[in-house]
Order: sequence, then structure tokens, then C-alpha cells
Amino acid sequence: MTGRPDEYVPFTVVFGLPAEVGLRVAASALGLSMATAYRWVGRGTFPCPLRRVGRAYVVRMPDLLRELRIQDVRVHYDDIEAGARFAAGITDD
Repeated sequence: MTGRPDEYVPFTVVFGLPAEVGLRVAASALGLSMATAYRWVGRGTFPCPLRRVGRAYVVRMPDLLRELRIQDVRVHYDDIEAGARFAAGITDD
């Protein structure tokens, strides 16, 4: 990776997560059936804020991660590089 060691990137960017996901993906991540998801949408009780795009509903990734209690932490470039070296079996000896 390029970048200075003191620079960071959000967790969602490191793993290439989309900015938004559809209702099907959000429901699946939350362990909900589509019937339950649509019922909750209709009642206004879906656990994440929704946005309409045409006829579809979308959920912002940060909102979904927050509901799943996954922090979108800042990852330092040097940690990413160290992790890649470790995964490749390269030691710093």
C-alpha cells in the first residue's frame, strides 16, 4: 500500500464494502426474513434508517454496521502492510 504510516483508512474501505446495500442484504445480515423485513419497513420499525431509491430500499453501510455492533474503525496503513506480511508468512526477523 502507498501512504505514510500515520495515515489511516476506514475499515469499510479496506474490505471494499459498498456505501449502501439493498434491503435483502441488510435483512440477511440482521438475520431477518424478507417477510419480516418488509413488515418492519411498513411499520416503520426496521432497525436501520432506510432510503428509497426508485422502488427499492437501501441502507447505508455505517448504519448497518452500527446495528450489527461492528465498529468502522480507522485502520493504519502500516497495520495493513504488517497484516499482509503476516498472512504471507513473512517475518520481520
